[in-house]
Amino acid sequence: MNMKAKLSIIAATLSVLLTACGGGGGGATTGSTPNTPSAPSTPTDTTPTPPVVVPGDLQTTVPAPTYQAASQEMAFFTALNNFRSAVGLGLLAQNQQLDQAAKNHVNYLLSNPDINFSAIDQATGRPMFHVEQQTRSGFTGVLESDRAKAVGYMGAYVGESGAYGLGNGGAKVLADLASGIYHRQGLMFQEQREIGISMGSDSAQTTVIELGYMTAPQRNASNFVGAYPADKQTDVPLASYQEVPNPYPELTTFDAVQKGTSYPISIVTKSNTTLTVATFTVTEQGQTEALPMRLFTKDSDPNKFLLGNIAFVVGRAPFKANTNYTVRFVGTVDGAAISKTWTFTTASK
Repeated sequence: MNMKAKLSIIAATLSVLLTACGGGGGGATTGSTPNTPSAPSTPTDTTPTPPVVVPGDLQTTVPAPTYQAASQEMAFFTALNNFRSAVGLGLLAQNQQLDQAAKNHVNYLLSNPDINFSAIDQATGRPMFHVEQQTRSGFTGVLESDRAKAVGYMGAYVGESGAYGLGNGGAKVLADLASGIYHRQGLMFQEQREIGISMGSDSAQTTVIELGYMTAPQRNASNFVGAYPADKQTDVPLASYQEVPNPYPELTTFDAVQKGTSYPISIVTKSNTTLTVATFTVTEQGQTEALPMRLFTKDSDPNKFLLGNIAFVVGRAPFKANTNYTVRFVGTVDGAAISKTWTFTTASK
């Protein structure tokens, strides 16, 4: 994942036309010996060869974490791994060095209340939530990779996510992060194996999540296609959550986002593949006309944060409560056709 895609908190139909070529007619000749017909040629098999599926290498189990059972870190850890399992991604294992790096960064953020977390640092292009300044109290490293090294984590990759102003516990923080397209992409990053979590005791419940792997990344199978909400999932929220950067330039406040969006629907394929979209629709049960939707892909994302293996649709109004919806996706992954249909049910409010 490039640096721009580390966060805080695609349509064409291909037709092949075959035309028969006819030869011109000639005048007959008399007294000639007919030519012996030649044997018909063996037709060439033009059936496409299916791509070879390369197996994945996923963590399907992880050691029990050492977070206190009633802690918000434990609630977040459990909710995140439940989310990743629903999408078809590998689980994450607790890493206490990353826990400490996360705790250090929470301390830095809370020690410097004048920081505008949403402002962009000109040197790195990152939101100030993710950047530390050496002259400030609690400094342990400019970026998350620096802060991880400071506590002895020498991973090949370190990324960071986070939230502030959400509150209501670890599971709710995870739910709110998954309600934004950029933050959900971060939660679905496939390579990471380890996680560290720290949730501040401040009223805004400032939260930092450090993610990494030491040497070998996790890998999904080459034919992986994951969707969220998952098939037959219930209690799906009705709208998106406001996030930075804002994917909806026309909606500038939290209230506007809540009234002008549905919950994001996503489809994701293996890392470093190219996903293209022919159709991506959401239809209310009992209706024939699909809902009006915004399509977000690497090419259409106004902030250019999305990667090439993921696509979202977001409605222009909230979903209805206690309602069943059907999602239909048709597209390609690296040129190979895929299609997927699934359903979900929304929450009561």
